[in-house]
Amino acid sequence: MATTRTKTVTVSKSLLAGIGVVAALGLLGGAFALGTSVTSSSSGTGSSKGFTAPVKPGTTTTTTGSSGSTTPTAGGPFAVGRTVNFGTAVINLAGQKTTLARGTKGTVIMAMASWCLYCGYEDKWVLPMLAKTPGVAIDIVDVSPQGGIANPGPKSPAFSGHDGTGGPITTKTMISIMRQYKTTFGTLNATNIHVYVAPSATQSAWNIQSFPTLAFVGANSKTVVAPAGAQTISQAQSDLQQAMGR
Repeated sequence: MATTRTKTVTVSKSLLAGIGVVAALGLLGGAFALGTSVTSSSSGTGSSKGFTAPVKPGTTTTTTGSSGSTTPTAGGPFAVGRTVNFGTAVINLAGQKTTLARGTKGTVIMAMASWCLYCGYEDKWVLPMLAKTPGVAIDIVDVSPQGGIANPGPKSPAFSGHDGTGGPITTKTMISIMRQYKTTFGTLNATNIHVYVAPSATQSAWNIQSFPTLAFVGANSKTVVAPAGAQTISQAQSDLQQAMGR
């Protein structure tokens, strides 16, 4: 008759402790990896809230001023306290080389992209309201050599339009698109609103990292407010009053 024997294995307390530590570290490592994966997927580009330095239409990445803010790029062309060079070369929509316009009481400069929905909202609803302030000049400068015209969406809810689409274009084509942009929007006809295209040299010199990049400039040519993204009408009016020292 066969006899079944049971073998007993004795495990020391120190070995058990070691196994427990290894298991805990394994679980911790797995949790860390999972957390990293979730963070990466939730912070990707292409969201409706914003981005950094898009290179083509459809990748809007600038965080808007009304839905949260990011720190503006340090050392940008319109950093707070920096004197704006109003002699910067731009091209008007007639194809003529010129320089930025300057208001007697204040200036609002927006470096933008024709395809950017946030820029479109500013041009459709916000900047025309600011242009009603006496002594203020509005400079709108397209710095993105990409085609497409944004749909700015309604005034409310803000920023509910969508990006336009297009491909790489020349400076000459940028002028043509901005003419169409101005006609399509129909809100940029005030005499103190100036729509420009940046030549390649200005595009390189400014090196804009987000759209739109705004500057609210005082009468002394120094930037007083440089918001981290697009502004609602009330926010922009407040920024302009601050720049004008009111």
